[in-house]
Amino acid sequence: MPVVINTNSAAAIASNNLSASNAMLQKSLNRLSSGSRIVNASDDAGGVAVAQRLTAASKRAGVAAGNISSGLAFLQQQDAVFKTGAKIMERMNELQGLYRDTTKSSDDKALYTVEFDKLKAQFVSAVRNATYNGLDLAKAGAALSITVDEANATYALNNPTDQIADSSAYAITNGGKFATATGTRTGGIAGDGGGNLVLAIGSRSPVTIALANSDSMSAVITKINASGAAVTASMNENGFLLLTAKNEAENIVVHGDTTDVTSAAGTGLGLTETTAYEPPAGSTTNNSLLQIQKIAEARAKNGADQNVLGYYAELATASKMNLESSVSRIMDVDVAAESTQLARWNTLVQAGTAMIAQANGSTQSALALLR
Repeated sequence: MPVVINTNSAAAIASNNLSASNAMLQKSLNRLSSGSRIVNASDDAGGVAVAQRLTAASKRAGVAAGNISSGLAFLQQQDAVFKTGAKIMERMNELQGLYRDTTKSSDDKALYTVEFDKLKAQFVSAVRNATYNGLDLAKAGAALSITVDEANATYALNNPTDQIADSSAYAITNGGKFATATGTRTGGIAGDGGGNLVLAIGSRSPVTIALANSDSMSAVITKINASGAAVTASMNENGFLLLTAKNEAENIVVHGDTTDVTSAAGTGLGLTETTAYEPPAGSTTNNSLLQIQKIAEARAKNGADQNVLGYYAELATASKMNLESSVSRIMDVDVAAESTQLARWNTLVQAGTAMIAQANGSTQSALALLR
């Protein structure tokens, strides 16, 4: 090989190799210091895209798991309210039985009545009006849906709250059925004219009550209570007409001869033909016992929802873990393997540096020939 001065090819080649080795050494250092196999998108363009999608899905799965936990907390609180309501109704039902005992004195019955009325008020305040984070627990409301996976699928909770009726008209002397209006509230009758409201209570003769145009709700209630029908009229907590049979074994059947009486579209009382809460044929159960049955149905629906959400919670948690593992396999550096590469590139850098020094020494040999 000729000895030259102007061109030092060996040093140039050694320099290029040193630069390449030094670049790889820096990559290894970056990977080990960051813990990531892919520090820049250029390290693995396809891997970055896949990891990004999987990371987003993992975060959605985490949100879904959190939503499910919130849903379970709601259902658990709802079940606690239902359970308390059942206990209250059981005691009210017991008091009704004690009140009917003919061996009890009037003083005894007065004491039973005091407790019954207090429990009735407690049921309305602690059960019927119970809320969780601003959401009604025991009233019919908007349907609740829970996001249950990373694909944003939802599960609609059963809405058992319509099972929990208003107990404000319950009386210890009777457990009569009740029919609530679903139309006009406190406005009473509206439209072109009034009409006749016909109430048939059990097997008794129907009672006709004349209602005039623009009768207020209080006027309607007064007329019904003064009619002699075996029913008590009042207004429930939502401002709707509430009818309670005085004899617990009797049904309430409603008729009206004009739509101003029966319409539920905002002009009438919202009482449809033959509207009634009726017990099973031949039953003499009272309204507190019916309420207990309805609460039991509501708790069954609640328990079913809790079971379903529990399974969804397991799936969401497993999905999140699997997605995170997939991202880890793409993004995380293998420390052992990368440490081996680091030692390799470090050795090559040291060797390259020594080779450049040796290659530069060849020009000194050429100068020695000129002395």
